[in-house]
Amino acid sequence: MNKRIKISIAVLAIALNSFAASIETDRPWYLAGETMKVSITTDNALIAYAELCDTHSLSAGCIISIYGGKGDGIIELPSYLHSGYYVLSVYTRDNSNVSNQLVAIINPLHKSKDDDIEWVSGNNSIATSVGFADLVNKKDVDVRETEGHIIKARIKNGGQVFKSDQIRPSLSIIGKQIHYFEGKMANDSIAIFYTYGINGKQPLVLSAVTHTDTSLPIEIISPFEALIPKKLPHLVFHYNRSEIEARSIEMQRQHLVKEEQEDDTQSAIVPLDYDDTVFGSKPIQTYNLDEYRQFQTIREVLLEYVIFVSKRKVKGVPQLFVSLEQAPNVNSWPSLVLIDGMPITNIERLMNYDARRIHHINIYGGQYTFGYGEFNGILSFVTRSGLLTNYPIEPNMQYLVYDFPK
Repeated sequence: MNKRIKISIAVLAIALNSFAASIETDRPWYLAGETMKVSITTDNALIAYAELCDTHSLSAGCIISIYGGKGDGIIELPSYLHSGYYVLSVYTRDNSNVSNQLVAIINPLHKSKDDDIEWVSGNNSIATSVGFADLVNKKDVDVRETEGHIIKARIKNGGQVFKSDQIRPSLSIIGKQIHYFEGKMANDSIAIFYTYGINGKQPLVLSAVTHTDTSLPIEIISPFEALIPKKLPHLVFHYNRSEIEARSIEMQRQHLVKEEQEDDTQSAIVPLDYDDTVFGSKPIQTYNLDEYRQFQTIREVLLEYVIFVSKRKVKGVPQLFVSLEQAPNVNSWPSLVLIDGMPITNIERLMNYDARRIHHINIYGGQYTFGYGEFNGILSFVTRSGLLTNYPIEPNMQYLVYDFPK
């Protein structure tokens, strides 16, 4: 036996630490572009994070929900990954301990300057290693996720100084239901959102507004720690050409099918089914605009037909008000205005929006407090697609499709 080759299977198990999470993958080695199924077993955790890194950066990852001490996740391996060993790390946010495992990834279609692989022809495809790994086994302890997934975002003050109690961050799931989450400011620039009841890939919008109604730029922070190993072993790959070719062809075929199915990213997103319940309440008034198709703009609908809603300026800025008396109280708070769950700050833009794209208008009574923001009622517009059809995102907001743990 060649002494430089220290035999180990492609997924080299590292001794588990006190986090006590055991990791299993569905294959001993992977082609770049394939999917990796990660199964974990752990105690005292509801949500775990699995990430794949080389010595340069985070390559891919997934968030895994834990039920009865077990959980499964899928990591989509990018097709551009170089050949070599990567480290698969699993951890929770409220525990400093990390469980690690080495994973061999082969890219027979593209050569890279980062390749760290020795190809050896053989009858069976087996990955072995030379050398040792220097992995990260500790991370910073973070906020405990006791009820649902926590999302963090970074807010930029743009040269202005706003204190944390002067900023109202929000996260909205875009769709035919209202899922509106108030953020908590951890400091003057980091917002934390405690989400619940959401799973799978969902479009969302992040926003941050100050006490002076100034919109601040906001962007999501990666949920992964990016635990970069200092050193990884050299990969010796004893390959079977026919097996590599067969798996490569199958992987490329699956990618073509996926590209055809997701040719239009927006059309691939399916919004949650319509539900008019918000915070456990039904609307005090609802309109199905299939019955009022003669109106061209939202302005006409509100002026000609909708009751309980009026418009007036506050400090020179147009606002909409919900009033059960059909006349706004001079001292009342403005209403929270949403379209497909996204908060609206530019009321005039909304007023000029094509009413034929709107399916439902729902009006909710009651008073709502989100941080310093106080609202009298909610006015919700739901489009026929549930995906903000031709409605522009408000300035400084961030729109993205986020993969919530299932």
